[in-house]
Amino acid sequence: MGVKVEKQLRMSLAATWPQVVERLEAAAIVMDADRNLVYVSPQARRLLGYGPDDRIDGRCRLTTRGADCEGACPLTVALEEGAELVERFPAIYRRKDGGAVELEVSVIPLAGEDGAFAGAIELLRPRSVDLGFYLAGSSAVVSELRRRVWDLARRSDGVVVVGEQLARMDVAKGIHRASGLAEELFRLGGSVAPEDLGWPPGTVYVDSPQGDSVWRQPRVGEWRVVVGLPSRENPAPFVDAGFEAMVLPPLEDRREDLPLMLAAWIESLRPGLRASPAGLGRLGRMALDVGLGGVQQVLPTAVAGASGELTEGCLPVNGYGIHMVDDALRSDDPLAAVERCVLLETLERCGWRMQEAADRLGISRVTLWRKLRDHGIERT
Repeated sequence: MGVKVEKQLRMSLAATWPQVVERLEAAAIVMDADRNLVYVSPQARRLLGYGPDDRIDGRCRLTTRGADCEGACPLTVALEEGAELVERFPAIYRRKDGGAVELEVSVIPLAGEDGAFAGAIELLRPRSVDLGFYLAGSSAVVSELRRRVWDLARRSDGVVVVGEQLARMDVAKGIHRASGLAEELFRLGGSVAPEDLGWPPGTVYVDSPQGDSVWRQPRVGEWRVVVGLPSRENPAPFVDAGFEAMVLPPLEDRREDLPLMLAAWIESLRPGLRASPAGLGRLGRMALDVGLGGVQQVLPTAVAGASGELTEGCLPVNGYGIHMVDDALRSDDPLAAVERCVLLETLERCGWRMQEAADRLGISRVTLWRKLRDHGIERT
């Protein structure tokens, strides 16, 4: 290509590239060498909550307000690594209304004729937020629950969640994640004192506080407070103190969501493990009969002991004991398979406290360690 033709092409692109970006329907922002925004596509405006007439200029971080702008800016990463392209960099930006939006950001640094940094283009793609297993499903009930979680994450300083223990804690974590905050900024009030809550602020979760006035206010310092209450308790005192209430429906109302909910729970315990329809069916019946707490008594052990798939045979026929005889009989050494299941079940029930597990099994701690080694059992 001749120099004259190349220069004409560059001039033509300089005049038309905004229209090109818009026709590609890309959520894109363009900045100059000082990282000031010079262009924000309509798609990016919508993604970040800005209207077509809202003025957007100034430094990039003043608009995007990324959670990691100072420490892990995708453009900075590209420049420091000398990369011509950084693809799908995970980032959390904030919308105009303050709500978090999780993104995958691809960055293309631009160089001038002298080779120096002249600006950059960022392409923004939304990425999904894992709100937790309880909020998995496809019914109208769970859609409303998710909408409520996003709404509370955007604007509420304090929330009181009423429902079953496992469900209310999982929803509290979902509110935290929807706020765009790091996992390590989710703290349990029973294990931390208010004076230990430092900076940056996050979410402190307190389950059914008993008369502790410290946790009866929506914020402690800059930290949001989420309180969990059993269904039998009245959230009115917390609502009067400024909390917003979220009352979770009974599992009976989530019946059609149970297979997806339980599959999401299994995935969280052991990524990649599938569950058979019959296995999910038995877990669903158990959940309706004894609640999520009852399922928790057996699910971690069943997940740990499953081979390629969590089947109906991995789960209790009734009651709370693990019934894995069918799987054991299909193995080369059925007695060893049963012993492995008993070891895993006991360890789970004891919270992997070795001495307690050894005492319950009626063996020494040394013998327990030997058996764990022989079966290749390690805590995951």
